[in-house]
Amino acid sequence: MPVAPRRALLALVLAALTGPALAASQCQPVVGQGWPPAVGNYGQAASSLLGGQAEDGLSLLVLPARGVESQVLLRRDAGNGQWMVLAGMADKRIYNWSTTAGRGGVNLQLDQEPEFAQAPLPDALAQRLLEVWGKALASPEVAARAPVTDGEVLSFTVNGERYSGQRPACGQLEALQEQAALLIELAHSKDKKYEKRYANIERALDKMHDRFVGEAG
Repeated sequence: MPVAPRRALLALVLAALTGPALAASQCQPVVGQGWPPAVGNYGQAASSLLGGQAEDGLSLLVLPARGVESQVLLRRDAGNGQWMVLAGMADKRIYNWSTTAGRGGVNLQLDQEPEFAQAPLPDALAQRLLEVWGKALASPEVAARAPVTDGEVLSFTVNGERYSGQRPACGQLEALQEQAALLIELAHSKDKKYEKRYANIERALDKMHDRFVGEAG
């Protein structure tokens, strides 16, 4: 993927991560299990087009209020069992509102070829990410049901379970967005940069652990 689209994909994930930091205990749940009302069909179609959903992996799908949809996915390669990071970005906006004969309706533009990039991830690092995402998405920061949303929707999955809602601006789920951005950066990197990218992901996980274990204590 050219540099400009890659930067746009990273911006979709990193947007709003520069806001004031709040303790996890101050975070109100803005993400819940499943899809928000009236988003499921659109979300499933976007996820499928952008690489699908891994039953034993994780992903973050971004459905922006405007612009193109994107997804980063961690899953095992079906052939050799290698963990792979796949970053996808729609070629054109999937969600399209059209008006015909005075009536409006949604037309999902699925006849397109998204941009993809991918890279391998070591097994130990993949397992650590899965553990961290699983704990974060099982925390009190996540509601029992996905809330009603107006505009952008973020949708996380881990081990086949989906959690969706507004963009978290604090707590552990904000940290997951930072990790997703690092996975996207890895997917678009050359082989010689892999070790550096792996180290960056490890540091982000260490930082998250130190911050939230410290708060819990």
